[in-house]
Amino acid sequence: MTLLFLLILPAFTIGLLFLKDPKKGRGEVMNFLLICNTLFYLSPLLSAFFNTPAGESMWDENKGGGAILWVYFLVLPLCALIQFILMTLKLIFAVPGNAGRRIPKKHSHEIPDNRP
Repeated sequence: MTLLFLLILPAFTIGLLFLKDPKKGRGEVMNFLLICNTLFYLSPLLSAFFNTPAGESMWDENKGGGAILWVYFLVLPLCALIQFILMTLKLIFAVPGNAGRRIPKKHSHEIPDNRP
């Protein structure tokens, strides 16, 4: 159950990577930020896995690398906030008509030009 909870953000990121952005450069930057956020989110888990001695549990705080998992108290809210912001921007830019839309200014003080 815990591992399933830890993999929700990466799975959600994979889904967001498939949204198309009309501006290619902006889409690549957004995808790069999503991937960096996911790697930052998974870094304590990967650190616990790779720093665990052979034959020990990565969840063990005494002999294994499990003590690093306490960093998730800081990483989880930070990455969730960043993910929410990136998701909102990705969805706004993916909707046709929203990307690069400019609202025309209304100039009521201009006199119309009626020359033939």
